[in-house]
Amino acid sequence: MKNNYVMLFAVVATLGLAACDTGEPETDAVSATAAETSLSETATEAADATMGATDEAVEAMGAMADDAMDDASEDAGSQVESAMDDMLDQ
Repeated sequence: MKNNYVMLFAVVATLGLAACDTGEPETDAVSATAAETSLSETATEAADATMGATDEAVEAMGAMADDAMDDASEDAGSQVESAMDDMLDQ
């Protein structure tokens, strides 16, 4: 989860920096295009990393849920078996 927050912070910081206005207009179209491309690539990389971390978290939570369901099923089975044994013993 901590990794998700770090990635979210990176995306927010990147977008925040993109929204900053220095007050100096770009006069060179080539440098403006290069800056946009660089920023776009950075934002894309940050978004990809965030999505990867989210996917990993979802997979981990799915695995944990599967384990919990397996444990619950085993516990329920052993309780039923124990109850049946108690009924047969009486």
